[in-house]
Amino acid sequence: MKYKVYHTNKPTFGFGARAKFPQEYTQVALVECIDIEDAFRATNTIDDIWIKNPEIIELYQTSCRSTSVGDVLVDEDGNAMYCAPCGWDDIEVAEVAEVAEVAERSV
Repeated sequence: MKYKVYHTNKPTFGFGARAKFPQEYTQVALVECIDIEDAFRATNTIDDIWIKNPEIIELYQTSCRSTSVGDVLVDEDGNAMYCAPCGWDDIEVAEVAEVAEVAERSV
């Protein structure tokens, strides 16, 4: 499954208010992985810098930190998941759709 990887522009790593998705995020990569946990692993520097991992399909930043608490992954079905201190929290589809609709109207 493909995942769009978004990093928050002002990371708090779980210590502070959640950033607004997608307004306060930047897409850093597109990855193809088995599941969200594999996508998390693929976007973390473990043995080597993560941007060299074979799961990376497209890279939008040449220098970026590992995926961490506060970041968001969106699967190819449009399901957005917030990286929580333990596991993943779904971001309501209505929230994402509402933000997209507002963005489209402002163009």
